[in-house]
Amino acid sequence: MSLKRGADWRNQAAAELMCGVLRRASIPGDVLVMLENLPTVATAVGEGGGRAHSWHRLAREGRTASAWPPEGPFGAAALRLPKAKDELDMAVHAAASVLDVGAPLWVYGANDEGAGSASRIIEPLMGPVRTVGSGGRCRVLEAVRPVDALSPRGTLAEWRRSTSLEFPGGPREWISYPGIFSHGRLDAGTRTLLEVMPRLPAAGRRILDFSCGSGVIGAYLSALEPTARLDFLDVDAVALVAVSENVPGARLIPSDGFDALDHERYDLIVSNPPYHEGKEQSGRVIERLVRGAPHHLETDGSLVLVTQRRLPLAALMGSTFNTVEVLLDAGPHRVWLGRKQPAVAR
Repeated sequence: MSLKRGADWRNQAAAELMCGVLRRASIPGDVLVMLENLPTVATAVGEGGGRAHSWHRLAREGRTASAWPPEGPFGAAALRLPKAKDELDMAVHAAASVLDVGAPLWVYGANDEGAGSASRIIEPLMGPVRTVGSGGRCRVLEAVRPVDALSPRGTLAEWRRSTSLEFPGGPREWISYPGIFSHGRLDAGTRTLLEVMPRLPAAGRRILDFSCGSGVIGAYLSALEPTARLDFLDVDAVALVAVSENVPGARLIPSDGFDALDHERYDLIVSNPPYHEGKEQSGRVIERLVRGAPHHLETDGSLVLVTQRRLPLAALMGSTFNTVEVLLDAGPHRVWLGRKQPAVAR
């Protein structure tokens, strides 16, 4: 598989620019570092005399993730610009809810990620925004928590979105939150994958919904066959909150790929895996899913995933599984099955 791997220049350049602002600002108290994957920003807070408190929404590199930032108050906050506008809006409100009056919020990222237009989302709550750093095709925006600010939507529950999705047996209320893939709707890839679900044996089987998002695929399988035993895995702590509401009692696994699974095995792994990281197309999640699945499948277990037809998956699937099938080839999407079969005695 030769998908383009995401260039890291945006993360590096944005973090470097933010570090320069932090060193000049020298905030001596507690500083909230939000959604930043690189350690350099927290290090710069310490170099400026402050105490960094990092909030991670994604459970990557063995770190603890949570759905909402820690309680403040904080003397400043640095927010790495998220991909989705609604996620940025939620993160700004989260930051405002824990910032002291007069404390700065810095939002930073690459220009082609939307850093230039982010002020339109920041200003309604935080007031005037100014650029305090630019370079390397990135910028840092600053707003100061005003005395007469509107009350922020300062809990995750205030961002809960309820829609209706059709399941076997009828429509169901479905919960989602900003930043979750296909927030509040059923995307075309998942819809294509659901078409083959009735053909997959599920009775009494142990099934993993990998990169589950809000849990649509696993919930659909459970509706088809209530005796199926479903686990839901995702790197995003907010996504797992949505699953807990959509599938009460579900087993939730916060993990970057199979990292947290140890020696657990499943009869079936199903997935609509992401193939973008930020703005860049990346095969990282798909490749780790396909190569790692056989180690977590029972003998004769199967991986079923949906991808866009243009993604070069045939060679990777063929080199990993004993049996490979295309279960559905519809429009821009293709549903693949890879089966792990026992070796035939000679």
